[in-house]
Amino acid sequence: MKDDMDVKKQACVLAKALIESDIEYLDKVIQLWKIGNSLYGQCWGTEFHVFGVIESDTDHLPTTEVREHCSASMLESSDKELKELIAFYRESVKEACNAILAKHHNV
Repeated sequence: MKDDMDVKKQACVLAKALIESDIEYLDKVIQLWKIGNSLYGQCWGTEFHVFGVIESDTDHLPTTEVREHCSASMLESSDKELKELIAFYRESVKEACNAILAKHHNV
């Protein structure tokens, strides 16, 4: 991955985007999980922790890139599951995103 400063800037861009919208939610969560692992070795116990939890819970759901290869029924059930997951983790994700912005916004 890029140097830490670029990675932290990308984390802030993704965190702000997740606070504002659920568009490409899963892709952004996975990117934040990867950034957390890149910065800390593992995201666990950091401001990126919740993204690791969500990534683990959703590893069977299609990302934006994979969706074009899925059947309509699979997309329907995946979208329903993702919508429920987003609602369940909404506050935790918002807190994590705000923590990322607070910690890394000055890079």
